[in-house]
Amino acid sequence: MFVRIGSICAAVLAGLLLASTVSLAGEKAGGTVVAVAEDVVRIKGDDGKEYEIAVADVVAEDLKTGDMVEYEIAEGAPVNVKKK
Repeated sequence: MFVRIGSICAAVLAGLLLASTVSLAGEKAGGTVVAVAEDVVRIKGDDGKEYEIAVADVVAEDLKTGDMVEYEIAEGAPVNVKKK
């Protein structure tokens, strides 16, 4: 009886760990750079939302207004921003 409960708990725990890993990966998205300042880049996403991110968090270093970019959404903000 205890062995069976332990097996079920182990399977549930493994499933939860897999699901949390997948959710941390973030979803892919894209958009257009609308402004580049000294320390902030503003991006209008394909979803219609506008995001401000620090230049230090941008993978592509030579972004200009009008550039198409792709990124991942993590905790409601773009990360790993790079040119398409």
